Amino acid sequence: MHVPGFVFNPIVLAIEGAVIGFLIAVPVGPAAALCIRRSITVGAVAGYLTGLGAALGDAVFGAVAAFGLSFVEEFVARHEGWLRGIGGVILVAMGWTTMRHRLPTVGDPVAEDREHMVTTHFHFTTSSFFITVFNPLTLMAFGAAFAGRDLAGVGASLPDAAALVAGVFSGALAWWAIVCTAAVSLRQHFTGKGILWLNRIAGAVILAFGVVALVSLLPLPWRHWARALDL
Repeated sequence: MHVPGFVFNPIVLAIEGAVIGFLIAVPVGPAAALCIRRSITVGAVAGYLTGLGAALGDAVFGAVAAFGLSFVEEFVARHEGWLRGIGGVILVAMGWTTMRHRLPTVGDPVAEDREHMVTTHFHFTTSSFFITVFNPLTLMAFGAAFAGRDLAGVGASLPDAAALVAGVFSGALAWWAIVCTAAVSLRQHFTGKGILWLNRIAGAVILAFGVVALVSLLPLPWRHWARALDL
């Protein structure tokens, strides 16, 4: 338990936050499929912006856990089903759209329009952000990680909490930078047909995560089955 009056070291907090943010971002999910697919099919900027959105989503949940915003945690716990349902619908729609994505042709005036480009870059960031924030498990993961590291008292100091959240964001962003860089290095090996299949596979993965989220809302004895399987 955190001792009242104990002063955290901001450098240590930033490092711990970076480690936590990195580790929580590592598990493969829909954001990873989206990031890899965009890095290869669209380019490095699209991949990095997608990673930036996911890192911002992690930072939001990191802030909730760091500042001890119990009303947010209670809201998420109370409306977990709705959040999971909305997230599932978003993933299904995004997965289906990705599977049917049309490659832009050379000289396409819409694809090369500057205003369209800005809107597209904004979409790259916001789509991965919403994928992350509509996943209640992310908040639970941060809450467990912070409790396990005895960081519950950080929110009493704004600078300490800010250092921790900045570390979370930096750690998550570092992971997405690694993923994007690795994906971009493979871009030259994909032909037009290869990119088409990549869209289909990435879209199918994203759609599958959405279907799983929606199926989990069915009134079935999930906990009983999990205990039977020792999960």
